[in-house]
Amino acid sequence: MLWLVVTAFLLAACSPPEPLFDDVSLHGWEPIGAASWTVENAEIVGAGLGDGFLTTLAQYANFELSLEFQVDAATNSGVFIRCRERARIHPETCYELNIWDEHPNPQARTGAIVLHVMPPLRHVTTLGRWNTLLVLARDRRLELRVNGELTAVLDDAETAVGFIALQRWQSGTVRFRNLRLREF
Repeated sequence: MLWLVVTAFLLAACSPPEPLFDDVSLHGWEPIGAASWTVENAEIVGAGLGDGFLTTLAQYANFELSLEFQVDAATNSGVFIRCRERARIHPETCYELNIWDEHPNPQARTGAIVLHVMPPLRHVTTLGRWNTLLVLARDRRLELRVNGELTAVLDDAETAVGFIALQRWQSGTVRFRNLRLREF
């Protein structure tokens, strides 16, 4: 019996990530705020005149999330994880993994975990091209990698079950593709 439990755990840990986005629709996602979210060429596109989020309907606690993003200089974006309140998506109620090369505070630029004072360990430039983001959220540890570079580690994160939110703030356009998630 113990062998079956160990085998099942190992298979789950080694299982490939599942798509979080079906490449054709926003099924399984909910927009919040005034930003416009559309699907174009197998990409989630955030644009428009307003600020907002695109949130998963499902909630997650321990997971590995990988995605690609492209953002222009005018856009403040990010990926929020372990969010608990749809009415208040904010760094006080989620972990914000920032995507904003031009942030006025260099401690909060791309690769930082905002508000939790985890400035980026590496300076990564992401404007005008496709980039990768990989986050590992396991129990109290969060690790963030941008373009393969370890940019943030938080060892005292709250282990919370919550939804994931993609952010589009201020102006400009942000694009996401190849969103994959593996739960632990």
